[in-house]
Amino acid sequence: FTPAITAKGLGLGKKTASTASDELVGFKPVAISDVLDTTMPTISDDYQYEVIIPWGTPIEPGITVEYNGDPNYRPTSAEAAFQVGIGHDGMWFFPRDAKPGRRLGNDNSSEGMLCINHEFGVNSHVLGKGDPESLEDVRLSQNAHGVSVLKLKRNPVRGWRVMPSRNSRRITVNTPVGFSGPVAGTDLLENAAGNIALGTVNNCGSGPTPWGTYLTCEENFNGYFGANADAEFVPTASEDRYGFTSSGFSYGWHVYDARFDLTNPDFRNEQNRFGWIVEIDPNDGTQMPVKRTAMGRFKHEAVAIAESASGRIAAYMGDDQRFDYCYKYV
Repeated sequence: FTPAITAKGLGLGKKTASTASDELVGFKPVAISDVLDTTMPTISDDYQYEVIIPWGTPIEPGITVEYNGDPNYRPTSAEAAFQVGIGHDGMWFFPRDAKPGRRLGNDNSSEGMLCINHEFGVNSHVLGKGDPESLEDVRLSQNAHGVSVLKLKRNPVRGWRVMPSRNSRRITVNTPVGFSGPVAGTDLLENAAGNIALGTVNNCGSGPTPWGTYLTCEENFNGYFGANADAEFVPTASEDRYGFTSSGFSYGWHVYDARFDLTNPDFRNEQNRFGWIVEIDPNDGTQMPVKRTAMGRFKHEAVAIAESASGRIAAYMGDDQRFDYCYKYV
């Protein structure tokens, strides 16, 4: 972020002294000895920070119970569906005063919609145990992943707070989604079970579009699939290329949720529904998230969009698989 964006955007890490927008970010260096204690953030004296939306924060005030910091507290899956997830990663703030066509980051607003990714949350953190023991456990784990869309407003005294909004929502691995592009409508996305397309997972980096939507990137989607012990999983060349294994990342979703069982013939193509860039409208909660298949299926780390003076758009994407590539989509 440039100082101008930092000061006029969220205000997080806001520099206390004014800085011209064309200057480099400057700060008082922090000694390594001062950051060895990782229990609290350690930042330059030139900056300040606020804790706003830790795991378990309701996406609207009062909509559900709130995680209170007790290490023994666990929400139900139904409660987690209305709480901020875990593993905060890519995010973008969409100011209320943003104008279509204006350069990103030039809008000064004390309120707006925040989209934030929840990349991962291991069972020991989310469930308090190594493996799920029921479908309820799996649903809790699933609802800790995905994306949160919520409204923030800055109070001069109390700082940034979550506010009610009809557009606030959680988008999890069980949220209905649409598809566009060359893969949409093909047999590659169809299951014998006939289940509708649901969800997004392992949401890593992100990027805003010039038209005011949010792009979230599905990265290590392969790790949420697995094979039950009584079935043998022999990966195809494509599955091996994407890194599918019988154990995945040990989330154990496949044990209680057949969608994630690689050996279940009724859900043979479920895995093809993941690994995409997903577009979300932060200012219209009625809009279904859409997976943009023309932008490729791989382990998307992030996406950054550049707009030329003529209005042509280019998206730059990274594949986070070791020894793989960066891509440009025009």
